[in-house]
Amino acid sequence: MDRQLAERLEIFERTGQVAPEICRFVRTELDVLDAAGSEITEESAGTLTSHLLLALQRSRDGGALTEFAADETVRAELAGHPDALEQAAALAERAESALDVVLPGQEVRFLALHLALLRQREAMR
Repeated sequence: MDRQLAERLEIFERTGQVAPEICRFVRTELDVLDAAGSEITEESAGTLTSHLLLALQRSRDGGALTEFAADETVRAELAGHPDALEQAAALAERAESALDVVLPGQEVRFLALHLALLRQREAMR
């Protein structure tokens, strides 16, 4: 993880936008992606990081995204990336276990889009 992405996490925690344990969880998940060979930088994973932080906090606070106007478009795009959807679902299961936070399907699918994009960037390296 590069310095800028680490700063992003610190800002979310320091400003109180996200609980410290959620920041720790996301940092650990990013470290796992990094260890698996993904390039985890502000450029490649900044949006993924923000989305995951805020999705987990929204879900914890009872304000999870349950309707998304473009959900069918997202589903169609993910049909070509089943591995990203599986990866996002596994991450959601770990979040439920570690944080007692349930991410609804819409959030998991949106997270899967970020993971699919990360993989596409890796393929272009």
